[in-house]
Amino acid sequence: MKKIYYSVLLLTLGMALASCQKDDTDMDDIIAQYMVQPVEIELDFSPLSEAPDVPVTDEDDPSYNDYVENSPWSKEISIHFDGENATVTGSVSGVAVVREGAHLTVTNLSGPVKFVVSGTTANGSLKFYGDKRFQLLLNGADITNPHGAAINNQGGKTLYVVLADGTTNRLQDGSTYTIIDEEEDEKAALFSEGQIIFSGTGRLNVYAVGRGGVRSDDYIRVRPGVQLYVNSTALDGLRANDGIILDGGMINVETTGAGAKGVRSGGVMRVNGGRLVAISSGDTRIETVDGINDTTACAALYCDTLVTVNAGIIQLKATGDGGKGLNAKQDVAIGGGRFQAVATGTKELKKPKGVNVDGNFSISGGYFYTYSRRNDPLDVNGNTTVAPGYTTWESGPRVVTIAY
Repeated sequence: MKKIYYSVLLLTLGMALASCQKDDTDMDDIIAQYMVQPVEIELDFSPLSEAPDVPVTDEDDPSYNDYVENSPWSKEISIHFDGENATVTGSVSGVAVVREGAHLTVTNLSGPVKFVVSGTTANGSLKFYGDKRFQLLLNGADITNPHGAAINNQGGKTLYVVLADGTTNRLQDGSTYTIIDEEEDEKAALFSEGQIIFSGTGRLNVYAVGRGGVRSDDYIRVRPGVQLYVNSTALDGLRANDGIILDGGMINVETTGAGAKGVRSGGVMRVNGGRLVAISSGDTRIETVDGINDTTACAALYCDTLVTVNAGIIQLKATGDGGKGLNAKQDVAIGGGRFQAVATGTKELKKPKGVNVDGNFSISGGYFYTYSRRNDPLDVNGNTTVAPGYTTWESGPRVVTIAY
């Protein structure tokens, strides 16, 4: 396809050159339109200056329960992994821990309990039952489960994942999952039926080789200070059914699976701060259903509903066939922050686009940049609204830039 692409490019330039001989068109402008290079987007682990993370104290605020500081944590159990074994310290009435080697099943009927997890295992896991919110304080934990999720929360209440200051933690799933109960979901290396709230100033590295990286069947919230890296060679990197809220943090996600999404939000995606870098390099996935081929392209960020960017830094890159930087199925509203999306893939089966919006697109502040090497940089099916006051609004065949 590259030969065809460049042949078409040369033909276009040749035709333009012929016309130049007649009307004095500036060839430099024409060449620049087609040979423009995108901004570099790479994973970014550099420190990020963020405003202090101040918990909500108003109990009537809808986000009150998203702050781990607003729950009592007088009940505590410590779990330390050591190879094929795990040591459990502490006893809480209403909490039962069943251990098989380094695979632990915890049933929590006692309300808010803090589980402090540390140590290393290459054959272990944590599985939680009980509709009670709980805190998982990762304090230098390295957990690999060769047969499924490293951490699996089957409870429908909040899972607070707190990264202890100065620690590096690691989770990895297995290439194949052993299904024990067909009625139980187990969709990622870190999976929760309830919402997942990340906080703390430590680091969590998640590696997914069998299914997804981090997934909630509710919503995910990331608070300032969090350092999260997700690498998935199979399915989506960071995914939540009911929405994703980024208040801060340093998030790096890379996926390589065919049709995989770096970040996928089934509900509203709200970006209030922090830095998200998502890179998707997978090609188009082909599935045959009833003799009909269904194709699914990858995307660095995919959202089923509204995407709102109020602040922070969003950098998206898709390099696979038909990949999108941002693929939004409804509206996109940018009111601040810095947004960049790049698509460099081929268009064998799908059309690569920097930003694809099935609904309306609006921008009223911040910085917006999108690029596509072989197709539209910005494709909006609804209305496009650019508020007054912009300092830059440049639109070309490969790049769109809007700045305030």
